[in-house]
Amino acid sequence: MRTHWRRLHTIGSLLLIAVFVGLAIVQPLTAYQSWIVVMIGMVIFTMIVGHGITGVWQGALVDERLRMSLSRLQLLLWTILIVSAFATIAVMRMSSDAVNALNVGVPETIWALLGISATSLIGSPLIKSTEKNAPAPSVDRIEKVAADQGADPNAITVVGNIVKNTDISQASIADIFMVEYFTNFALLDLGKIQLFFFTMLLVIAYGTAIGSLLRTDPMPSSLPDVGAGMLPLLGISHTGYLAHKVVTSPDDHPDVVRPADATHPNQ
Repeated sequence: MRTHWRRLHTIGSLLLIAVFVGLAIVQPLTAYQSWIVVMIGMVIFTMIVGHGITGVWQGALVDERLRMSLSRLQLLLWTILIVSAFATIAVMRMSSDAVNALNVGVPETIWALLGISATSLIGSPLIKSTEKNAPAPSVDRIEKVAADQGADPNAITVVGNIVKNTDISQASIADIFMVEYFTNFALLDLGKIQLFFFTMLLVIAYGTAIGSLLRTDPMPSSLPDVGAGMLPLLGISHTGYLAHKVVTSPDDHPDVVRPADATHPNQ
């Protein structure tokens, strides 16, 4: 198995862990400042690990299609935001009550929020797995669709109805907003754009709430609640996102060939 992990990845990871431990022991910063540093450190750590395993810095966001995934981005954003806040609060509480430092309240709405994000991360591959088992389109059909959309058919692999990159180095931010199906793989997915906007809005809003809490109370007993209006908004957006995947999946094609008979050079 090819691995991209080098000594520098190990050194970088250990240095970041040492910084986290040092901040916890010395506590030279305010709660708010520590939270910002921990978030940045988690992002860098994720990039280092992603590069060490996949060979690209955005590796943590790349799925089995060798493309960047919106559901992965969303879950990673919420994980970094919430875990960094929880860790910061726990560390700040250690100075006064080490025994109960980890006894930080997590509102039920936070668990529901993470559950909704995880549902997309699980549900999206399930929907795509069904399309992967569909009969493969013919080579002529793939080339025609790619030409119509101004794309290079040699830069992709078609598995069933799903488009994959031929190499992980092709993964880019643009993948997050594009359709996965070969019939319109080079076009924008409005469902993804909507979910991205909702996600960024809620992440910024909740991040602001955490920052406000840590500036006024460096040792709170609980994470802030997301509010009654945020969960329905996120839930509806996720439901629409997954439903859009099902509704827009390609129909059976009259010009398909079975996967065993496909002659496309990238399959």
